[in-house]
Amino acid sequence: MRYGIIADIHSNLEALQSVLAALRERGVDEYICAGDIVGYGADPGACIKKTREVCQVIVAGNHDHAAVDLLDTEYFNPEAKKAVLWTRRQLSEEEKTFLKGLKPTAVRDGFLVVHSTPLVPKEWNYINSTFDAYRNFKAFEEKICFVGHSHSPMVFTLNTREHLCEHTSDTKVPIFDEYRYIINVGSVGQPRDGNPRASFAVYDTSLKQVEIIRVEYDIKSARRKIVAAGLPEGLSLRLVAGI
Repeated sequence: MRYGIIADIHSNLEALQSVLAALRERGVDEYICAGDIVGYGADPGACIKKTREVCQVIVAGNHDHAAVDLLDTEYFNPEAKKAVLWTRRQLSEEEKTFLKGLKPTAVRDGFLVVHSTPLVPKEWNYINSTFDAYRNFKAFEEKICFVGHSHSPMVFTLNTREHLCEHTSDTKVPIFDEYRYIINVGSVGQPRDGNPRASFAVYDTSLKQVEIIRVEYDIKSARRKIVAAGLPEGLSLRLVAGI
């Protein structure tokens, strides 16, 4: 099986379309979304529709919950909060019902999917260090946990014999029997690792490998839509720099 894992689409239809085209080219069998379909970008409805069409598994992200008033936006930065409030006004009642029904975690074929952390999914914390990762490895039983949320692709490994947790920057990660993995697939619609290209992952169970992949997309169109919608201009500018 080949699984395509995406996260943090953030209403960026142009990025989502490019990623889905790349996944089709790679012969993906199933599509998984690790949350945050909406927020920041100008196409929440279209991104919800497309994600629902293709994904067999979708979990909730913090922006998905905030857009339907299931999460207080007080801890959001001002631009993110404005985008949440704008998104709420764009969504149909059916789209709101769909987002409200998303669960925080899902298990598929022996791997876990969660937007933030397996330790406390609804506290929306981050896994940014080996210390964070080691604590979270104790919170799930599956061999692999796929996450998003930070908008930066990262891979953490745990040697089950030596109990050693490490970080790797490799984009092709072999899945070994004696290891467990926490894999952040990066962001489709708003990368923040200094690389503006859309990020996603492919998990090939036959090859026993996860690959993190980057693709170009039409950033100009995505930026133009953000400005035309009256969303904060900073949300447009950060797409160019990938921050």
